[in-house]
Amino acid sequence: MSNRGRSSWVWFLVGFLLVLLAGCKGFFVNPTLTSITVGSANGSTFVNVASTLQMVATGTFNDGTTGSVTATWSSSAIGTATVNGGTGLVTGVSPGTVTITATSQGISGTADITVCGAITAITISPLNQSDPEGTTLQYMATDQSGNNITSTVTWSSSSTTVATFTSPTPGLANLVGVGTTTISATSCAVVAQTTLTVTAT
Repeated sequence: MSNRGRSSWVWFLVGFLLVLLAGCKGFFVNPTLTSITVGSANGSTFVNVASTLQMVATGTFNDGTTGSVTATWSSSAIGTATVNGGTGLVTGVSPGTVTITATSQGISGTADITVCGAITAITISPLNQSDPEGTTLQYMATDQSGNNITSTVTWSSSSTTVATFTSPTPGLANLVGVGTTTISATSCAVVAQTTLTVTAT
């Protein structure tokens, strides 16, 4: 083989290797982090007082890839929940909502976590009620120990054309239209429901 032919072959190999290596993402330049998404490892947004919830940070990079990133963690209200700055493990301290932040390479992402109290079950009364439109109906909620928690739960109606909770009195439903709706009493991750039928006057 002539020197010219040998030289051409060498340059061909060099060019082939350069193309091959350039196809490997991040070979020459590491991808740049552009955003961070924060969530819990199990998908929950709730944690009980004195319990823990593992948070994870997922990064999106400028080459379109995503993956877990090592981050520095912080809590917006350590009186509500603390977070391990290195591992992202959240510990509930007192009932309320807190924002957990993960920061890496100057990029931050956040997630809101609700810290729940000691309520594990809710009972609503009355159940499966039927009343005429234009009236009101007072609901009551109790916890697993029989304590009245009417004022601490969140009341809602699945159909606001049938019943609403606009009164400042907790649990007081305004029966505004004929039909059937589901009444819910919610405390953190615990929900109790009953059916309300509103009849014509």
